[in-house]
Amino acid sequence: MNIKAYFTGKSGFVFWLNIVLMGVVLVGAPLGAFYALNQFTHHGEKIEVPNVVGSSAYNATELLEEAGLRVEIADSMYNTRMAPGAVIEQTPRGGSLVKNGRIIYLTINLKGEPMVKFPDLVHNSSLREAEAQLKVLGFSLTPCERVDGQPRDFVVGVKQGTRYLHTGEMVSRDRALTILAGAGEIDSLELDTLVGAEPESAADFDLDF
Repeated sequence: MNIKAYFTGKSGFVFWLNIVLMGVVLVGAPLGAFYALNQFTHHGEKIEVPNVVGSSAYNATELLEEAGLRVEIADSMYNTRMAPGAVIEQTPRGGSLVKNGRIIYLTINLKGEPMVKFPDLVHNSSLREAEAQLKVLGFSLTPCERVDGQPRDFVVGVKQGTRYLHTGEMVSRDRALTILAGAGEIDSLELDTLVGAEPESAADFDLDF
């Protein structure tokens, strides 16, 4: 059946109303879908990210959420120059243009120094082993101090500043450590024998603990 034959003999208000409604549906449905898609994806909508670095985590979260953004605490650090609980970094940065609902990742300043339990190194490890363990724990190290009269590279003490450290105590990870190791000469077999042998007292190594 061709189009002319279909329309032959058809007339009346209802018929033409159906034709008009069909045209509206054919044109309106794609336009409506396109509009809904734009609304869903926030096409063309941009929000300027507030700069919250230095603000408290609570105030930063409140400000970002009021702007239509979401917040996630991504990491924490310790910075002595900023207040405890303050925002150290944010991603994306303040001033960036993003879509509504974008997640802003924050790095928060710890409320105290990150503390680490000091491992069993003194009189129980070589210099190389001690350096490796302390670096894995996140400590920075100053140049090793050599102790005369002791087997070379045998760890006889570790200090932070002027304070000597003891196994198991909680130590600030943000302050450098200094390893004290023997300055003498010794072969590897003898060093292996010494590692793990506990001296009777610190005086055995002529160190003032």
